[in-house]
Amino acid sequence: MTLYLKKCTFCIAGAFASFFCFQPVAFASDYSKPIKGIDVEDKLDFKIGEGIFQKFWVPSPSSTTASDGLGPLHNTRSCNSCHLNNGRGHAPEADVNGASIPSFLIRIGQSYKQPSPVADFMYPNLGDKFYGKQLQGHSAQNVLPEGDYYLSYETRSETLADGTRVELRKPHLHWSILNYGPFEKNTGFTMLVSPALVGMGLLDNIPNDTIIENSDPDDKNNNGISGRVSWVPSNDGKEKIIGRFGYKASAPSVTAQNQAAFNTDLGLSTPLNPAASGDCTELQKECIESPNGNSKHLDNLEVDKQQTRLVDLFVSLSSPPSMRNLRESTFLEGKEIFDNGGCASCHIPKMETGKNSSFTVLNNRTFYPFTDMLLHDMGPELASGFPIFSAMPNEWRTAPLWGIGLSEKVSGRAGFLHDGRARTIEEAILWHGGEAKTSQQFYKQLNKEYRKKLIYFLESL
Repeated sequence: MTLYLKKCTFCIAGAFASFFCFQPVAFASDYSKPIKGIDVEDKLDFKIGEGIFQKFWVPSPSSTTASDGLGPLHNTRSCNSCHLNNGRGHAPEADVNGASIPSFLIRIGQSYKQPSPVADFMYPNLGDKFYGKQLQGHSAQNVLPEGDYYLSYETRSETLADGTRVELRKPHLHWSILNYGPFEKNTGFTMLVSPALVGMGLLDNIPNDTIIENSDPDDKNNNGISGRVSWVPSNDGKEKIIGRFGYKASAPSVTAQNQAAFNTDLGLSTPLNPAASGDCTELQKECIESPNGNSKHLDNLEVDKQQTRLVDLFVSLSSPPSMRNLRESTFLEGKEIFDNGGCASCHIPKMETGKNSSFTVLNNRTFYPFTDMLLHDMGPELASGFPIFSAMPNEWRTAPLWGIGLSEKVSGRAGFLHDGRARTIEEAILWHGGEAKTSQQFYKQLNKEYRKKLIYFLESL
């Protein structure tokens, strides 16, 4: 096949080079480095926040009152266990006990349509009345963990235009232990790997108007792409705000995402999520009645406002890795192929922050995340087990691509897409359906040389 490369939509060697070209090659630790330009006081708080992010929590009661309150039900003992070096997680291999992999989670929700009073976020996640909104495979003393599971993988071969065959795998969930009885009839399940946590503060400060302007829910420009804004409820539930974080863009801010993880993954109370029993349900009596770590000197919480602020600062100011290989011809040619394939319609390269961030260093920044922050139909093969707010099962937020080539170097883990089914970037491309089907078919028609150039470009981001 002959591929005619059109002119880039913007000058990479100019626009990118001025921001990235003289940065050093990124290594594993770069996922946990502060963004350039932060002041001395924020650098100190950054390290303290990193310490809280990495520390192990213990169940109550404990003599270490600054670190107790874990659980009673939980998936892990530290944030870092899921996001090793701020990197992404991985899926369990076949027949491995799922509870032993803290960076892989089973989210739980109702698969039927449950209307909301506010039409723009129609499907609030009510969870399962026995198991809540997430399966927790670990617990404190005298409380049963919720259960355990294992995966099997269905494989199939995808044949490219030049005859190359690529094996794809699809995970299937199997329950091995359920300690609180059967799930409700309409309960659905979504398997997720923990995402990388870089550049979160930059994404948090993309102006609302930018996200809205990039949306095209009715595909008025007839390009086959109909990205939608993810509308989620405000804290008081009375108005809608834009969701930005999580695979379904269901969290509106860095702090909302962090506090939800503290509460659900570790069972810790926070200012936004003050339930000390975390995701325990009313039917899990022993869990509800277990000792907690709420303390007067911590605002009667387990993770108080100060600890929350420090972790938010660490996550918000963790810098995205530097883009690499910008002056290489293979990078430039790969970028042209990326554009020709329509990939940039959703993975928008360039973004700018606003001027109202609580962190001055994040104001008026130009950066290259390769996302539009919108929901897109990715087809039935990638559909989740239930809707959440305004995101339907087949819809996912466009994943930022920065640092994707460093995944294994950073955390020692390889696994792409929401459930880690894709072991390589190529597999991830071949799973694209729905609005991305045209780009997937474009990739399948490329010859080996052009496929390598495109992957080289993606691995350099």
